[in-house]
Amino acid sequence: MKLNEAFRTGTFRATVVGSLFFAVAMLLLYGFLFWQTAGYERARIDAFLDHESKALLQEAPEQQLHDVETRFANDLHRLTFAAIFSRNGKVEGGDISAYPSGLKLDGNVHRVLVLRPTAHGPVRETARALASRMPDGRLLIVGRSEANLAKLRALLTRGFVIGLAPGIALALLAGTLASLRMLARIATLNQTIERIMAGAISARLPVHRTRDAVDRLAASVNRMLDRIEQLLHEVQGVGDDIAHDLRTPLARARSRLEGGRLRAETREDLGQVVDRAIADLDQTFATITALLRIRQIETSQRRTNFGDVNLIALLKEAQDLYQPVAELRGQIIEMPNMAQVHVIGDRDLLFEAVANLLDNAVKFTPDGGRISLSADVEGGTACIIRVADTGPGILAAEREAVLRRFYRADPARNSAGTGLGLSLVAAILRLHEFHLEMHDVNGMFAIDIICPRAVR
Repeated sequence: MKLNEAFRTGTFRATVVGSLFFAVAMLLLYGFLFWQTAGYERARIDAFLDHESKALLQEAPEQQLHDVETRFANDLHRLTFAAIFSRNGKVEGGDISAYPSGLKLDGNVHRVLVLRPTAHGPVRETARALASRMPDGRLLIVGRSEANLAKLRALLTRGFVIGLAPGIALALLAGTLASLRMLARIATLNQTIERIMAGAISARLPVHRTRDAVDRLAASVNRMLDRIEQLLHEVQGVGDDIAHDLRTPLARARSRLEGGRLRAETREDLGQVVDRAIADLDQTFATITALLRIRQIETSQRRTNFGDVNLIALLKEAQDLYQPVAELRGQIIEMPNMAQVHVIGDRDLLFEAVANLLDNAVKFTPDGGRISLSADVEGGTACIIRVADTGPGILAAEREAVLRRFYRADPARNSAGTGLGLSLVAAILRLHEFHLEMHDVNGMFAIDIICPRAVR
């Protein structure tokens, strides 16, 4: 793994941006501290100069020059200074060489440049100074150098640089390490994906305990792979089931046609053989049609036909459709009086689902049996459409398997049908985000369609 790849990751870029914000924040903090500290120091200097100036002005004239020469000369650090100028601007005493340019005679402290004598010649420095007129007309100037403010600025700048540089360096180092770690995880994910693309469909992306965004994404992909693997297994099994379910009626039709050609003696005999062969072909076409219908529903993402569906009217229509068939077998399709229940969905598809369930109930319920249709709201929001019958039902161990294509609860396949009815129902319910439950209730086998959102 190349190091320059780590510098191109989003993690490292986020670290750089964070470091820049940190530097700006530190710079603002540095400016605030210097502004506050410098303001405090200037106020302290101004108060000191005002006090010294007033003290000197209150002294006798003959004492003032002596105090200027001695009091400020005792400052070993040469930070403070004072001077007395005559009316014509000549220095009478003190430790500055000339009247500071721009210093106003207003009794306030000003920032000026002063010329101070040293052993190596006059030196200009920045200072804060106050000029006052003495009672005899001379000028008194007291001041203090801003050297301490310069030292303070240098100290804060050094602290800013010393604190900022290691902080940014550590942040960039942490960003680099985090980027390398992320690249290593991505490399592992890529290797796993390559294995899956090469055919190892059971492989899964690694998920750590951190539960970060990458882990959540990997977990979602793993769930998707689980579903894909399940669908692949179903497709593999369906392929075998399709071959078996289509081969049997086709082989039977071919055998009957071949036998009829050899043994039929009259036109009527040949007609009977053809009729039975047509019935076998019709079963084949029914299977193909059911498969295409399931595929159409499962691949459709359209909800343009969704609208308000009156479930009571829908169940009544299904009852009227199957009542004649049930009466031929002495069966009763009962539907109790119920309050109106509405859901949002595709009415034609929901009717198809209920009709398939009712068809199975009529087909597997013994002669003279009872079938019940109902729809009701439970829990205030969920609606349950129930088709119950007094037939043998479905064993608990097979209730999930019967939703798979071509699965038949009767292994001998003695009953008519394609084995796709419940698969079609399941496809319709998935499109509506409904689900199906099977259970025994009051001595009857019931299949419930659970609609999470119902409208009364």
